[in-house]
Amino acid sequence: MVVAAHSSVFVMAYSNVGLSPDGGATWSLMRALPRATALQLLMCGDRIGAERLQQLGVINTVSATGEALVDALALCERLNARAPNALASIKELANDAPTVLLHAQLGAERDHFVRNLHHANAGEGIDAFINKRPANYR
Repeated sequence: MVVAAHSSVFVMAYSNVGLSPDGGATWSLMRALPRATALQLLMCGDRIGAERLQQLGVINTVSATGEALVDALALCERLNARAPNALASIKELANDAPTVLLHAQLGAERDHFVRNLHHANAGEGIDAFINKRPANYR
């Protein structure tokens, strides 16, 4: 997840100095953005703002200038209040989803669901829900 200040500007300036991208930039951008947008950023070295990247689904939250860290930490607190085993499963499933067939993904979801159902955090979460209290996951 990405939190960026309203005033943030992003640029892939490699072509501006006669270089090609490194560090997985092409791999990441070609998966995160429409092809035409990724190629424009990579080939032309154009600057792109946080709001446009949010519209494209790359940035989750655009914060007021100077508030990005506060908003990022608030997001971290929200995530830390959730069951870490469930979040790990979600991340693994989401990472694998684009490269597997539906039947394989359904099987993986079943396996993760059963594993998480038998984890102590599931009992805690269900009990907290029934008793209308915050869960205390481990």
